[in-house]
Amino acid sequence: MNTRYYIEHIALYKQFAHDPIKVISKLLTEKESYIYNFFLSVYDEKKEACPFLEKDFEVTTSEKDQLEYITIKMPSYFIEPTLCHKIIIAYSMNLDLYEYFTVEDGLDPIFGKYLVLGSWNEGYHYTFGTINPGDSIEDKIYDIALV
Repeated sequence: MNTRYYIEHIALYKQFAHDPIKVISKLLTEKESYIYNFFLSVYDEKKEACPFLEKDFEVTTSEKDQLEYITIKMPSYFIEPTLCHKIIIAYSMNLDLYEYFTVEDGLDPIFGKYLVLGSWNEGYHYTFGTINPGDSIEDKIYDIALV
């Protein structure tokens, strides 16, 4: 299994599912440093050199109505199908609702590359369809999270 895939889809999600408030707090306070150090630790466990630098990640925040978003922009190189362009953690202001979303690379032999919005919840991966250029990912997440 590709180590980057493992981190984006399994290791970070497990850490988030185990203690979402801790992960949210760390991302809000340590930002790129937190995600980079997380990558380093997993690559180290797998006895592989981490091909990324801290400056390859970008952590931003935004909000819409009752939801807060932490967006982790992933390194743009070594992208292949199922790897993430972004990981977005959506949570309510009172922290009673939170979810882990992925914006993944897709590849179709006829239509070429596209982006897919996915989510991890209780160890299961859900797909919410493609993201078109100009689509607001936060609006899609808002509609999903409040259903």
